[in-house]
Amino acid sequence: MPRRQTQNTTGIRGTGAADANVVWRVFECYRPSCEQLMKVSEDWIEEQRAAGSPIAADCPTCGFQNAEDVIERAARWKYCRVCEWLQPLANFHKHKPRGRSFRSGHQLECRVCKNTRINPDLNPKRTSDQHRESGQRRRLYSLLSGKEGKIDSLAVFERFDSRCFNCNKPLIHKVRGARDYDLDHTLPAKYLWSLSTSNATLLCSECNNAKHDKWPSEFYTPDRLKALARLTSIEYDFLSGPPRLNPKAIEAILANVDGFIEQKIADPDDIRKVRQLIQDMNGIDIFARASTVPDFLKG
Repeated sequence: MPRRQTQNTTGIRGTGAADANVVWRVFECYRPSCEQLMKVSEDWIEEQRAAGSPIAADCPTCGFQNAEDVIERAARWKYCRVCEWLQPLANFHKHKPRGRSFRSGHQLECRVCKNTRINPDLNPKRTSDQHRESGQRRRLYSLLSGKEGKIDSLAVFERFDSRCFNCNKPLIHKVRGARDYDLDHTLPAKYLWSLSTSNATLLCSECNNAKHDKWPSEFYTPDRLKALARLTSIEYDFLSGPPRLNPKAIEAILANVDGFIEQKIADPDDIRKVRQLIQDMNGIDIFARASTVPDFLKG
C-alpha cells in the first residue's frame, strides 16, 4: 500500500504522526471485473453513522458503489508512523486503547520498526533511576504477595500444551534468550497475588500485554474462565468475580504497618500506592494502624 505524507514529531528520523491512530478498512472493489484496491477510515464510518448518512464507497476506477456490508467485512489496516506504510493490524503489537489515542488497540509503530528502530534508540535513554524504580516495584509486589518457590516454566508449558491460553498460538519453551511468551499472574500482582508453577497462565507476549493488570473476568470469556479454573485449580467463582486483594498480603501489612513503612521508606510512591489500593478496595487506611507516619507520606 502507498505511503502518505507525515511530519516528524518524535525526534526519531522518519517518524510521523499524521494518521498513525486511524484504522482503515481495506478492500477490493466488489465489482467482479474491477481490481481496484480501496480504503475507508473507521473515523469516516463513525461520522457517517452519527449523521445518519449512508455508508458506501464509490470505486474511483469503475464507479461501482461498494455497500456498507462490503466495507464492514473488510480487513483492518493502519499506517506505521515510522516506515509510513499501510499494513494489517496484525503487523502491530497490541496496546491498551486510551481515548482517541491508540484507539486501534495497537501500537503506532509496526513490529519491524518497533524492534529495529524505536527500541534500540529509546531503551538506552532510560535513566538508571527509571531502571531501578521498575525493579523496585517488581520486588515490592513480590515481597507483599509472597514467594512460592522457583517457577517450573516447563511444567507450565506442559499443562497448557505449549500454546497461548488466550489465542492458542503455538509457543516454544526457552531457558535463555528472547522469548515470545510470558508466565502470567493469573491473579494480577497489582492486587498483591503471587505467581507459582500451579497458578501461572501461559500466554504469548501480545496476549500478556493485553491482559496486563486485568482480573481474569475482565479479560476472558466465561467458557475460557471455566477452562482456566481447571488448569490452575483456582475456583471459577473466584476467577469470574470482581478483582480482590490477596488477604494474606493485606494481613501481613496490617500486622506490622510500621515495619512495612520502614522497609519501603526509600520508595514513598510505592507506600502511597499500596495504601491507596487497600483503602479503595478494603476501606482500610493502613496509616491508622501505624505508630508514626512521616509528614512527607501524608496527604
